[in-house]
Amino acid sequence: MSTGRRPPGFIPGYMTEDLQPREISGPPRYTSRTSRPVAHITLGTQDGKPIGYFYANDEDGAAGWQPLAGASPDEQNLVAPWNRMLLDAKQRGLKPSAALDEMLVATHRNSRIVPGSRTTSASLDALKALAGAPAAKKEESR
Repeated sequence: MSTGRRPPGFIPGYMTEDLQPREISGPPRYTSRTSRPVAHITLGTQDGKPIGYFYANDEDGAAGWQPLAGASPDEQNLVAPWNRMLLDAKQRGLKPSAALDEMLVATHRNSRIVPGSRTTSASLDALKALAGAPAAKKEESR
């Protein structure tokens, strides 16, 4: 039989009501997918060793990072400040190609954009092949 007393710290509904999920989003980001041609620039170590590509396509609002297949974890860590530049550009409303333009003139103490590296690939899949990434699997319909 209950005496009607509640234990200290009792919170009505705590652990007795259904959870109400809420969608929480992060900062605005460019989409990472496009089937159209992509402009890209090469990121390298300070001594010039390429470690991957930043790509952009304005028509689909796509921009992102594609590492070279042989890039080490330490080299992958050099990408962080450049990814931050990409996020900042999106927050300021820049088109993806304008974000690449900013990155071309930016500097960082541990890595750099390889001068004269801006070029275009026929598609993101072509860029991934250039980077040595394994071929993407096609999703099967069930």
